[in-house]
Amino acid sequence: MPIKDYYQILGVSRNATKEEIKKAYRRLAKEWHPDINPDPQAKERFREINEAYHILSDEQKRQEYDRILQSGDEKRYRDFMEYIQDFLESIWQGMRRAPKPKRGQDIRLKLELTLEEAGFGTEKEIEYERWIDCPDCEGKGYRGEMERITCHACGGTGRRVSGIFNFPRPCSVCKGRGYIIKNLCPTCGGRGRVAKRSKVRVSIPPGTDEGEVLKVSGLGHTGERGGEPGDLYLRVSLKPHDVFRKVGKDLYMEKLISFPMAVLGGTFKVKGLDGEEIEVFVQPGTECGSTKTILGKGFPTQGGAGNLIISFRIEVPKNVSGNLRSLLEKMAKELKDEGVYVEKGFIERIKGITLKFLSDEHKS
Repeated sequence: MPIKDYYQILGVSRNATKEEIKKAYRRLAKEWHPDINPDPQAKERFREINEAYHILSDEQKRQEYDRILQSGDEKRYRDFMEYIQDFLESIWQGMRRAPKPKRGQDIRLKLELTLEEAGFGTEKEIEYERWIDCPDCEGKGYRGEMERITCHACGGTGRRVSGIFNFPRPCSVCKGRGYIIKNLCPTCGGRGRVAKRSKVRVSIPPGTDEGEVLKVSGLGHTGERGGEPGDLYLRVSLKPHDVFRKVGKDLYMEKLISFPMAVLGGTFKVKGLDGEEIEVFVQPGTECGSTKTILGKGFPTQGGAGNLIISFRIEVPKNVSGNLRSLLEKMAKELKDEGVYVEKGFIERIKGITLKFLSDEHKS
């Protein structure tokens, strides 16, 4: 029997550490697993990889193998392999009966963003809980070499007959394996996975809108038995803004202006979503509820920004005294005498009368 070079099979040097051997094994086992790799040679290659790891990961077996490899004694190698063959075959049969690798579940979370973060893009740190491979057993569910006994429920077949049609189903006690593992990992209870709080920084592209879903590949729950991890999905929810109300890609805001400004007109400044100051001109005779549209100052999108729409509210003085009271009384008298409600709109009339009284006051 030719002596196999297990170091070469795992792609490690003969003085490789246990950690290097373990790392090489995990990488190759994942690459050559028959349930994942369609290559016709995958099954045999996978068996060799497991055989090599079983020998090189055990200190006593590795020492004996190194002596055989150095001497080139094929008879000694054959005896050595017969000694461990039954154990290797039981492992291989167990692997064939074990459930296939299972992809990890996706994780779906709500991601709250401000209008500024969604509009101009940002980076957010997301903290959440996910299942990962147990660090103490490396996802196997047991520590060291597997110690197992035949499942008493199915007699080692991995299947049980149940139901009125006597339909065979996977055994619920051993999960279809045909055996029960005795030395379960105490950290994960044999599940092979543990829950852990994870953090990830996610890039938010400019123009992200309400209800959009951002995908972060591979950061869902870890797969089972070497399966691929799931993905992380983040559904965007926009927080209410203190100033702006978003409708489509337009932004709406209310602005309280003084009574004189509504009548006479004027200017004021507001800050847009980007923080830039915008000068706004108020037309003379502006009525409560009328609007002003500022083009291109709405919510940014890939197709261009929307508009900023300002709705005016007029501030009515509550405590009036002195000259202002006298002026308003004269205005009220003038309005009554002129029959303003019949002849003209209220704001137009106020505008004319205010200008008249201001002129009279200036002359006196």
